[in-house]
Amino acid sequence: MPAKLGTALSLLALLAGLVFLLRLFSRFVAYPGSRVAFPAGERLGPGARILDVTTSDGLALKAAWVSSAVPQAPVVVYFHGNAESAAQNGPLAVLLAAGGVDAVLAEYRGYGGMPGRPSETGLVADGAAVLGAVRAAGIPPGRTVLVGRSLGTGVAVELARLSPPALLILISPYTSFADLGRGLVGPLAPLLTADRFDNLSKIGTLACPVAILHGTRDEVVPFGMGERLARAGKGLRFVPLEGRGHNDIPDLAALLLAEIRRSDSFASGRQRLE
Repeated sequence: MPAKLGTALSLLALLAGLVFLLRLFSRFVAYPGSRVAFPAGERLGPGARILDVTTSDGLALKAAWVSSAVPQAPVVVYFHGNAESAAQNGPLAVLLAAGGVDAVLAEYRGYGGMPGRPSETGLVADGAAVLGAVRAAGIPPGRTVLVGRSLGTGVAVELARLSPPALLILISPYTSFADLGRGLVGPLAPLLTADRFDNLSKIGTLACPVAILHGTRDEVVPFGMGERLARAGKGLRFVPLEGRGHNDIPDLAALLLAEIRRSDSFASGRQRLE
């Protein structure tokens, strides 16, 4: 083998190895979770119970269901954001239940003390397992509202694509992980991002009503990403949250209840929800 060719091949191998390591590191950066685990159901809130779910790849995870005790109530399946765990959204679930809406808090692998390592494929499998448990409990798509916040928007969009719910609500959504990565590493982001979560390419294919809520001063996921998704969707409702940042939505439960109440999917129960 000529010396120059050997050197070139060695450099290519070194580059490939470096890219591989950087892609692994990108997952470490992309999924900063919280270790806060679910407490016993009664400590999570009134009418709460813990669900045991098993993913398609055999992981044993947990979710929490906070019941409104209202017959035929809408059921929100909530996919949380980064740097938190599902258990930390217990107060949100209690407020939704007080408003006549059941809330199911989905947990991901590697978060909240759950086993496994996060990835796009893994988180979607986790969400599918929780949604499967909701279906097994007799809740049809027509009573299901999928809600994703930040990281969770990628999970919620993919699940809505596979099994359309009555309503999909996205809070502070990104266009894709690669687009987020461009703010850190520039044009190399698509090469170095191990997971895609390409919401922009999927949003226009969804066969369900969609509402997007996005803070105009979001310092983590740019407000412009929510605007781009809104333009790409079909009949999508876009709600700018004026002056709000990424974690500055204290009235989130009220905003979610308002979107559910205005949805044609729940018109028959609108008076009950008000």
